[in-house]
Amino acid sequence: MPAPLDSACDPIRALSEAQAQDIQQVNLKKPVTLSGNLSFSMESYSVNGIPPRRQPFTWTLSGAPTLTVLGVSMPFQLLLGNFENRFYQPFNQYGISPRYKWLTVHAGYRNINFQPYTLAGYRMLGGGVEINTAYKNEPGTTGLRFGFMYGRLNRSTALDSAQFANPLAFRPLPSFTRMAYAAKLGVGNDQGYFDISYLHGWDVEESLRSNLRDSIAPQRNTAFGFSWKKDLYRKDKRRLFWKADMGVSAYTLDTRQAAQDVDTDIGIVRDAVRNWIDARVSTQYLSAGETSLNYVGKHGGIGVAYKRVDPEYRSMGAYFFQNDIEQYTVTPSLRLDSGRVSINTSFGMQRDNHSKQRLVTSERLIGNVSLNWNPSQRFGLNASWSNFGVTQNPTRVNPDAELFKQVSNSYTLVPYINRITNHSVRTVQLVGVYQRLNSPVSTINAAADQHTLVGAFVHSYTWIKRAITTTASINYNNTVLPQGDVGSLGAGAGLGFPVLKRKLQLGFNGMYNSNHFNGESNGYTLSAVGDVGIVIHKKGRLSLQGIFMRNQAADETVFRSFEEIITRVTYGLNF
Repeated sequence: MPAPLDSACDPIRALSEAQAQDIQQVNLKKPVTLSGNLSFSMESYSVNGIPPRRQPFTWTLSGAPTLTVLGVSMPFQLLLGNFENRFYQPFNQYGISPRYKWLTVHAGYRNINFQPYTLAGYRMLGGGVEINTAYKNEPGTTGLRFGFMYGRLNRSTALDSAQFANPLAFRPLPSFTRMAYAAKLGVGNDQGYFDISYLHGWDVEESLRSNLRDSIAPQRNTAFGFSWKKDLYRKDKRRLFWKADMGVSAYTLDTRQAAQDVDTDIGIVRDAVRNWIDARVSTQYLSAGETSLNYVGKHGGIGVAYKRVDPEYRSMGAYFFQNDIEQYTVTPSLRLDSGRVSINTSFGMQRDNHSKQRLVTSERLIGNVSLNWNPSQRFGLNASWSNFGVTQNPTRVNPDAELFKQVSNSYTLVPYINRITNHSVRTVQLVGVYQRLNSPVSTINAAADQHTLVGAFVHSYTWIKRAITTTASINYNNTVLPQGDVGSLGAGAGLGFPVLKRKLQLGFNGMYNSNHFNGESNGYTLSAVGDVGIVIHKKGRLSLQGIFMRNQAADETVFRSFEEIITRVTYGLNF
């Protein structure tokens, strides 16, 4: 007689028992709960002296409420406003992603991420589902990782005829409605997994009027991605793991062109191209990938990474790729004195022009070091240094000749002192930043040397019982530009305190800077911010804010004189 199955070996029985246990934990006295936040704001804007930098009046309603019904979490996201104009994509967006244990459903405007080189967080309007049976991510567990989405990436847009009245206006091209679907299948959990992802996107040619279709070509994209993360060694607090993401993309720039067969004797490749890609004359076959080997120990770690992306690599499921690069990096880190001292570093090299189609090849050196020293609660120090060098060689003329070379250095030093008692909190902080951009090789293409020095002293004091906070600061900055030296020296002050039994919060911050240009006085910049916060009830707050800025310049070679006023009313609700 066979032995009865244990629940750990019977996935169906284990799942049913887990569901029953979770249902018992649901608070039946409150089967439906609503939590999250909502915010509504109105803003007016006026300016004199320069072109307006925003609309005269705007309103925005945003929020992230979450509805929970019998343990099923349904988070919403919404953003409504009057930002939309006649051409650009709408700002009014809303969506929901209800989640229950290992199941998540997406509807509306959602940012879904399956893989860095296929579907990488592009905002789509549609629906989808994700399943992760190892959602608790417990070490040693292996579960199904599945995802699917279908929806609209972009809506069709046509030219606004009103833009032709202004000859200086930017006139973007019309665009088709862009649709896509994507899928992901894998096993594992967040500590170790293997995933395969797929995306197919296309432009709907009928979404534009026939008289506009000749100004832009409909496109199509098919992309495959492979991702994995694997522990090679794990013991105590030491871990060695390997991580990789790879992608291949077939991107057709014009689907109206003639079909094209791949020139290969491998039948399976021809069938794949014919059935999955529908190749055209303008179809580009591109690849990208990155891999890293990382060791994490008790007192630090080290990582080695390699990344390579083909020129013009793209996917309809991602906004942007840094393409045509090959990069090697090493990232050592160290923790000393029980974590009071931490050092993080990164060194590497990056180059482009993989296909040798450019006249020059750029090589870039990468290096940075950051130090955090916290010997006690009263004193600390943060310091960092970064160095980036770029060299371009005219590879088709003389590989040894440097056409362009530029080096950027940045130094930051921030010591601080904290004094905390039962009655008050005092913080004193110094900030020093020096940035230098220079070109050791002086050629026609070399940019002018630039140097920037920034310094600040900040003191803040808070009376805990009265909730009164004061701040005082002194700041200095100077930048060497091709037009001349530009800088300022000034001071600022701030005060915040409650009244009427803390139902009303008042705040004020002001700053005055004396500006200089080429060693001579060049006017001033005055800015002030006033804020009044009113507690309507325990979860709601009304805020009234006014912002004023005036810049007065004697020499307007670099900066113009202007005056700007912003008033804002905001009501926020937490529930």
